[in-house]
Amino acid sequence: MNQRIFWAMIIVFLGSFLCSGCTTHNAVMTFHSQAPEIEKTSLENLKSIVVYDSWSGNTRVIAEEIAGVLNCPVVSVDDVYECVMSDYDLIVVGSPVHGGMPTSKIDDFLAGLEEVKASAVFVTYGAPLFGSFTADRCLNSMEKKVGGTCLGRFKCNGFHKILRTYPRHPDEVDKSEAAFFAIGLLERIPIDDIRENKVQQ
Repeated sequence: MNQRIFWAMIIVFLGSFLCSGCTTHNAVMTFHSQAPEIEKTSLENLKSIVVYDSWSGNTRVIAEEIAGVLNCPVVSVDDVYECVMSDYDLIVVGSPVHGGMPTSKIDDFLAGLEEVKASAVFVTYGAPLFGSFTADRCLNSMEKKVGGTCLGRFKCNGFHKILRTYPRHPDEVDKSEAAFFAIGLLERIPIDDIRENKVQQ
């Protein structure tokens, strides 16, 4: 086999592998233990907030989906100075993956958090092949900064403007998975059952 054919086969293989990786759904969520610092409350009294940074709109889409389920504000990290983080029971933080790490703005925000009762982290990533592994590295970094308060983590694909990978992501399936993630967070918070309230009345 001559060298030119060999390299052509390698390029075709890598190209097909790359394209196949960009057409599948890779949303993954993981949950941890219940929120130890939140006293039992009602869903109406639970104070949550979703803080995000987004370069191309991917992370913002997922942030809005999570906030919709939590029925809470969704705030860009650029405007988060207007909010008092200690007022919130649950802080959900999202970032695009940049070199296996969150953006510098999200990194600074997480480093400045104090008295966090419960938290969750999520990322969107567009790098193919090893993108899922770099997303995990990013989530690990974010989770470390919120200590033992993290209830769960979520990652999904987002369109990469430079590499042109994962077009049309986050799509409806990704958004649906993000909504399930938000529901999973609520299940880990001690919320009064409506029927229990009626019995006590």
